[in-house]
Amino acid sequence: MRRWEELRQDLDARAIAIVAVCADTLAEIRAGRHKHGLQARFLADPDLAVTDRYGLRNQLNVTPTSRPVRPLPIPTTLLVDAQGIVRWIDQSTDYQFRSDPGRVLAAIAANLPR
Repeated sequence: MRRWEELRQDLDARAIAIVAVCADTLAEIRAGRHKHGLQARFLADPDLAVTDRYGLRNQLNVTPTSRPVRPLPIPTTLLVDAQGIVRWIDQSTDYQFRSDPGRVLAAIAANLPR
């Protein structure tokens, strides 16, 4: 998410909002936002209800921690226009990798003309 904040001026100029659906709890999100200075909107989805509604639960990966294992969503970036139509989608099979911001900027240019 920090890399996305670097693009804030470009996204703001096009009135594009970042909304992140996150498997963390609200408390974890608040701590991360403060720690990393993130301005994006976050939706806490610790039970993956939203993730499951859209079929984005990653069946291959789980959180590698000393805590009990918990499932994760498939890292997915959606570009949705003002009418709510999905114009572009990018997914990763590895929970550690997200869409490259440069790739997303190119998708914005191609799919959301000014």
